[in-house]
Amino acid sequence: MITMKMTNVLFGLLALLCVACNQSEKETPNGFKFNVLKAGDGKVGRPGQILVLDFQMKDSKDSVWSDTYRDGMPIPAMINDSAQLATEPGMMQVLRMISKGDSISFSLPLKELLGGRPPLPGMDSTLTIYYHLFVRDLMDRQQYEEYQIKLQAEISEKQLQQDTVAIDAYLAEKNIQAQKTASGLRYVITKPGSGENAKTGQAASVNYAGYLLDGQYFDSNIKSIAQEKGLYNPAREPYAPYDVTIDQSSVIKGWHEALKLMSKGSKITVYIPSTLAYGKQQRSEVIKPNSILVFDMEVVDLK
Repeated sequence: MITMKMTNVLFGLLALLCVACNQSEKETPNGFKFNVLKAGDGKVGRPGQILVLDFQMKDSKDSVWSDTYRDGMPIPAMINDSAQLATEPGMMQVLRMISKGDSISFSLPLKELLGGRPPLPGMDSTLTIYYHLFVRDLMDRQQYEEYQIKLQAEISEKQLQQDTVAIDAYLAEKNIQAQKTASGLRYVITKPGSGENAKTGQAASVNYAGYLLDGQYFDSNIKSIAQEKGLYNPAREPYAPYDVTIDQSSVIKGWHEALKLMSKGSKITVYIPSTLAYGKQQRSEVIKPNSILVFDMEVVDLK
C-alpha cells in the first residue's frame, strides 16, 4: 500500500530526475542544443585534435541510416581552428564541447541537415534525423593514424577468421581437399604445369572464371563460360587470356598470391577470403561487401 510519505518521496525523486534532465542539455555558442546522456572525463579537445566517434544515425521512421557500432569502424572528427567558431555549423561546435567517454544525443530536421541542397529522389524531406554519439577517444593526428592502422588490422583479422570458417565449412561439405597458405587462401591444383612457379615481375597470361561459394558466376574471360553463365558481352570480343604482371598489376591480392603457386600450363581452383579480395567494398550486384571469391585459373603462358 502506497502511503502519503511514500508518495512524497516519489514526487521528490521525480523532481530530482527532472532537474538532472534539464542539466544534461547543453547549447553551443550558435544555439545548437544537445543532450549529454553520460558524462566522460570532462577534458575537451583543442583545435586540430581528432575525436574518435561511434554513432548511430536514424530517422523519425526508425530507419537506421548509419551505425558505426554495427560496422565496427568509428569515424574521426577534427576540431576546427578557433577562427571558424563564429561561422561553423552547430554540429561542428558540439565537437568543441565534448570529451572522451561522453555519450550524447541530438536531432535536427533533414532539411537542415541537407543545408539547402535538394533531397535525393524518393527521400522524405519532412523527416527528423536522430543521432546518438559516443566519444571513444581524443587524439592528436599521429596518434589517430597509428590507431587507425591498428584498428583496421584488427577488423581485417576478425573478418579473415569469419571467412576461414565459411571456406572450410564449404570445403568440408563438398569433400574438397585443399591446401592453404599463411594468408588464409585455400587452393587446389587441378592440373600441374611445367617449369618453375611464377615469380614477382613475370607476365602471366591467364584464363579464368570467377564465382561465389553459392555458385553464382560474376566474370570470365572464357567465351564459352561467359555464354553459359549469362555473362557474355559482345563489346569484350575477342575473348582472350588476361595479362597480369605479378605483384605489379592492379588485380586483387589473392590473384597475385595464387599465380605464384602456378607454373606455365597449370590450372588451379583458389578460394580467396574477402581480405585478399575487395574487402568491404561492394564491387557489383554479385560481389557484395566481404565476399569470398572462387576462381578457376589457368596460366596459358608465362614470361
